[in-house]
Amino acid sequence: MTDMKKTVSYALLLCGLAGCSSSEYRTVAPTPTLTISAQEADCQVGKTVSVTLSVSQEGVDGGFELSTFIRQGAASVTLNDAPIGTAGQWVALTGTDARITVSPQEVGLLAVSFQAKAPDGKTSEALELQVSVSPASRISAEALCDDRIVNPGCDDKIPVTLRIDGEAGRYTVVPSLPLGNGVIYCDGHIVNDTECAAEAETVFYYEPAVIGEHILEFDIATAETSVKARAYMNIVKKISVKSPLEGCFTFRGVGEHDIQGETVTLELVNEDLFNFEVAGWYDAEGRLISADATCPLEMNLYSLTDFEVKLKPRTVNISRDGTQTVEFTYLIQQNGKPVAKKAYDYRTQYIADYKVSEPITFRYEEYRLDKGKIPPQKVKTQGAPIIPEGATRSTYLWRCDKKFSVYLREKDNPGFKFNYARKYIESETTKYYIPDDVKMQQ
Repeated sequence: MTDMKKTVSYALLLCGLAGCSSSEYRTVAPTPTLTISAQEADCQVGKTVSVTLSVSQEGVDGGFELSTFIRQGAASVTLNDAPIGTAGQWVALTGTDARITVSPQEVGLLAVSFQAKAPDGKTSEALELQVSVSPASRISAEALCDDRIVNPGCDDKIPVTLRIDGEAGRYTVVPSLPLGNGVIYCDGHIVNDTECAAEAETVFYYEPAVIGEHILEFDIATAETSVKARAYMNIVKKISVKSPLEGCFTFRGVGEHDIQGETVTLELVNEDLFNFEVAGWYDAEGRLISADATCPLEMNLYSLTDFEVKLKPRTVNISRDGTQTVEFTYLIQQNGKPVAKKAYDYRTQYIADYKVSEPITFRYEEYRLDKGKIPPQKVKTQGAPIIPEGATRSTYLWRCDKKFSVYLREKDNPGFKFNYARKYIESETTKYYIPDDVKMQQ
């Protein structure tokens, strides 16, 4: 009869003698099972190898121990970052999984044996980790370049400086491109995946074929050792749009893009209460790219980046708002008693159906109460109410007699063309229709 049969029979006998139910019966495997995440590895002296160990045994939840024995070579070993002996000593495991780190100390084959033990003393089969240990690298290297390249020319070659610190004067280098698409040059020759000679400092040149992230990797070797160096760069297309105005709208699609083949659509987005429309999208040379409201672009190394937008003339209608009454109460003495009196001012303003993109200045004679005097005095001054840039309403006009006589003069509004016949003024982008109660003058 096998050990398993003995264990099961013994458990059944105990249950029968004690009168236990079948729900209290528990199967226990005879020995624990040990697994290791890797049994072979390569490493240099001064580096480390990390593996994961797992112990399992049906019917046993914990209380395992681990033995570590170096059969060949020399190394230090840690269990979950704590140093442990390597002469076969048993150490307690916390749980059923463990992280083992092996640090080789000499060149050659390193063989490390592991074995697990259950709480009842039964042991697992031994597993061995074999590490091929090479000499520590006596060279170091770094590859240097700009990590962000904005709007490179189609034929631009980006310098990448490879610096090697070591004993040899010349090195064998194999440049490769694990990420991206492009051509690597050295001394005018294409060297992608090709052995080439390099000195302690050598400048390679990279000609990208796509936008986005690129990684250049350099495998550097001498007769005794080797090392790798990597250079990272992101090729970015930055789209900008020039326009005759600022602050009235924004452009969707502008900014940086680094996804090859992505479709980016330029679109004018009006700010609140502006009504601009696109007449055309032009490149930096003044060539029309699109006459539509939007301009779709496919992102690649050859994509255009600098645009200018021309706007359709827009129309803004200006009208006069109603007159508001502003009441002022003051006290005077009559027959030795204070008596409340009232005085009235009247105000109005001009309103536009859309925000103005240029300030518009009116002229009139202000006739207003001076409330600093009791009773208030009526005072006349020259007024210049204005509809500020980005507003739809003018500052207030005041007349205590409600008689508003308002003018719009060319000399107060430079930059506008005055059309007296059709009663509008025109800027580069906007035609403003003036209400009939305003007199237009030079």
